[in-house]
Amino acid sequence: MKKKRFATSIMAIILSLTFMLAGCSGNSGTSGNTDNPPPAGNSDTAVTEPGADENRDPVTLKFISWKDGSYDELYELFHQKYPWITIEQIPVNSQPIMEIIASLEAAGTPADVTEIDSDLVVFEQGGLIEDLTPYIDSSDIFQNAQFPDGFLDTMSFNGKRLAIPMVDVPMWVLVNKDLLAKHGVDMPSNDWTYDDFRNVAKQITDPNAGEYGITTQPEIQMRMLSSKAIADGYAANHQYMNEDMTHSLLSTPEIMNEVRWFQELVTKDGSMQSEAAAEADGNVSKDFINGKTGFAIGGDWVLPTLKEKAPFEWDVLPFPKGKVSQPGYSIYGPLAMLSGSQQKEAAFLWLSFQFTPEAQKWKIDQGANASVMDPEILSYYDDAPIWEGKNIDAVKIAQQNARIQSGLTVVGWGDYNYNNIINDIVFGDRDINDIIPETEAWNKNANEMREALK
Repeated sequence: MKKKRFATSIMAIILSLTFMLAGCSGNSGTSGNTDNPPPAGNSDTAVTEPGADENRDPVTLKFISWKDGSYDELYELFHQKYPWITIEQIPVNSQPIMEIIASLEAAGTPADVTEIDSDLVVFEQGGLIEDLTPYIDSSDIFQNAQFPDGFLDTMSFNGKRLAIPMVDVPMWVLVNKDLLAKHGVDMPSNDWTYDDFRNVAKQITDPNAGEYGITTQPEIQMRMLSSKAIADGYAANHQYMNEDMTHSLLSTPEIMNEVRWFQELVTKDGSMQSEAAAEADGNVSKDFINGKTGFAIGGDWVLPTLKEKAPFEWDVLPFPKGKVSQPGYSIYGPLAMLSGSQQKEAAFLWLSFQFTPEAQKWKIDQGANASVMDPEILSYYDDAPIWEGKNIDAVKIAQQNARIQSGLTVVGWGDYNYNNIINDIVFGDRDINDIIPETEAWNKNANEMREALK
């Protein structure tokens, strides 16, 4: 019932925004706004990267984002490159982004660019975001940059480029080197396997000391189990999706055996505590920073805390090798231009700025992956202060082997219950066979939704 009410409210927002945007576009010919390029698809569309010395009228871009103050330095770098443009961040504050878009439109102060908090398809169906294809096709920055294979395709739907990845958030296996040393175990090599991971976790587990090989955290199953399914050749994409992202393979016998493999870390090996056991012990094994676990999964968001507060020596490893490959796990944060923006040229400059050398190096400094395959940018990993004294080769491997988290343009993704059900199986006592009917039902519903959108 709650999901239906939420879906109804989202559709109401979409409908109201559709009418508002239609009204705005009807006046576009007389608005006097010279900052908008021709409509998407117009062969005359041209977006040039103007020089910093050009004399331009001041522009303030409204950017809906979760970034708080962490991106202020990047906003300043952008302002230095384009002095007439200032970024005004509109905080999300746990409010659905569609509601923020609607309220700004209603106030006559529309936002220009936004991060995305749900399926891109939902935003596209509501006509809320601009097709970036003509902008990208005429952008010097985009046309001259070399991206990873399929980089821009990850946010395309029905022939439209709906967004660009603002940041490539990599993940690594965090390692408590002190706990390894205490048990006489060497730091694993970067080409380690899942069997190595499991064996080391067992070796460093000592329940009498309250020490466990693996942190009790959802990311272990959400990120690592998903990666192992790809590494062993049982899925083409993360979240157990097939090659063209139309079908979940979670209920196949091979992937259900992968789930059992992770379940046995708790039930057989004892190297990872269940949720109930962790709570009974005061939740010490649920947080890597406590120093009582050997391995965890982490991304850039954990680095500041580890560097400042970890009472032990820590490092990182790439995700392990499986039977056929060694995929990593990465999240792309979608950045979209809003259809209601009155400053589309400036808005696209903010989007394209993300792939300039200065922005890319700044993001590496924060722990993100490089998104541009440029030797100068890639070599910066060796100089980034955040990785001083750490396993930089592992960070590079994570960047090279990165596989994007699925879901951005998968129809019906919000109803796919892969995460909760596996969490309940691995860390709880839920029946593994519950996977089968849930997955089959989602595949059927998602297929019907795709057909309805054709």
